Amino acid sequence: MIENPFMNYSRLTLICLSLSGTAISSGAEETSNQFTQPNILFIVSDDHGWGDLPSNWDKTEVRLPTLEALTAQGVRFPNYHTVPLCGPSRACMFTGQYSTENGMWRGPGQQPLGSPGYRGIKRDVKMLSEHLHEAGYTTGAFGKWHMGALEGEVPNDRGFDEFHGFLGGSHSYWVTEKRSKIMHNRQPDRTVKGHTTELFTEWADEFIRKSTNENSPFFCYLSYNAVHGPLRVDKSKPASAPEAWVNKALDRGVSFLRSDYVAILDHMDHNIGRLVDLLDELGVAENTLIVFVSDNGGCTMEDGAAGGRFPGNNGPLSGGKGTTYQGGLNVPLLMNWKGRLPQDMVSDDQVMHCDIFATMLDAATIPVPKINGKNPVRGVSLLPHMLSTGKETIPERTMIFELWGNIGLRKGNYKLWSQVGRDHSPDWEALIADLEQTDFSLFDLSKDVAEKNDLRTELPEVYTSLKKELTDHLSNINSEYPGAEGSAVPEKGNSQPMKTTTTPNPKRRSQDQFFKNRDRNGDGAITLQEFIGNPKGRDVRALTKRFKKIDSNGDDKLQLDELKGN
Repeated sequence: MIENPFMNYSRLTLICLSLSGTAISSGAEETSNQFTQPNILFIVSDDHGWGDLPSNWDKTEVRLPTLEALTAQGVRFPNYHTVPLCGPSRACMFTGQYSTENGMWRGPGQQPLGSPGYRGIKRDVKMLSEHLHEAGYTTGAFGKWHMGALEGEVPNDRGFDEFHGFLGGSHSYWVTEKRSKIMHNRQPDRTVKGHTTELFTEWADEFIRKSTNENSPFFCYLSYNAVHGPLRVDKSKPASAPEAWVNKALDRGVSFLRSDYVAILDHMDHNIGRLVDLLDELGVAENTLIVFVSDNGGCTMEDGAAGGRFPGNNGPLSGGKGTTYQGGLNVPLLMNWKGRLPQDMVSDDQVMHCDIFATMLDAATIPVPKINGKNPVRGVSLLPHMLSTGKETIPERTMIFELWGNIGLRKGNYKLWSQVGRDHSPDWEALIADLEQTDFSLFDLSKDVAEKNDLRTELPEVYTSLKKELTDHLSNINSEYPGAEGSAVPEKGNSQPMKTTTTPNPKRRSQDQFFKNRDRNGDGAITLQEFIGNPKGRDVRALTKRFKKIDSNGDDKLQLDELKGN
């Protein structure tokens, strides 16, 4: 059995030292509302796995002295969860909602609002940047956006005063006049040349200096494309990192396969250090909350891996980007607020992407809303937990993650998981019907962080309870897209507008829908092959057993009455 890496962090490291002569209150009653609006520097890395933060996993070759110093002087959350894809994870951090609710159920597409398959943050959902802008912050976004490129979706439409970066999901690290997708606000910027990590840092530097000189609280969203592909894993290709940084990695014994990947992260860390030094230079470090997080788990070298075959490091966790195994969900998160947050605090409380939204609003003394659009805000502020050095714990919650029918649900130590295929997202009604016939896997992550031992037959009550919570969640999503003629429907499948579901569906209706979806040829019966659907990632043996059980007359076909009678 693989050792649970979190066992080393099961206790909170409660070292609470003073910084710059300012003592931190040890009482849980201290809250962020004692502080004036702080600056916020929000840094997001890309496809940066849990195992490539050295304080998470000491077996990594990556050297990140800036991030390690911020960790030693701040708070680290090794049990942080996200969505395993770039666009949805960012949408959750900026809305405080699950990707099933905020509209970004996958990365943004080109379909206009109201058309089949539209993917985008709902227009009635207020984003973090919009809240901060309305509260008087000067707001700037630099680097990767990937939360929409259509009218009404770009950064300047969503609360940012300034945007300098690219709108899509990926970009070459080396920007030239002929190889550039860089935008400045709403217009293409054909003048810039250089390395994206350095360019994004320079633009953030200029923004912070200007905002500080104008005595305005700033929200600086710095979204690196490090360490997203393209990366060199073949000697015939050029490196994405500057040559000097690749040579540093090779000189200390990093393998060629990992050298470009490691160099990109080391180079990013160096540039983050420039901004940390800038905050000290400007005298604003003690009034600046720094949040660093990865958007999703690292890519792997497995064939067909989401995001391309790249040598990411998710430590002992299974899976990676694009999967709802822990390797896709569990990624680095740290926070630092000089003189305000405790030093060297490691919290093993379970936290998630939605909490970043709530934490930043709380830090800015903005009330955290209970509803965003027509769905609940799921995030909770982590400030009381941090300011009390862990005495105020994070309440146990059910955390739900969905991507292309790749389902993950975690509550406490238990994790429910299945892959039912991408046919139904975001037609939650059809997905529920499929899930009701699906045998999930159940893992105890306190003993089985690699998710190898399925406990569903050993713990039937836990299994049944978690599966009900999942179907209840999907049943109660308000899936309406305001401004559309109807609601979005999946890219594949029915082109009719999706029905909005606000109350749980009765079982009979779900089985009718399941039968309709599975009867691919419309002959009024379901074969074993149709019943199983896409076999990838599914327990075919268990599904075959269930099929034979439902097939009461043994004719190797399921009629609707057989399904309903089961």
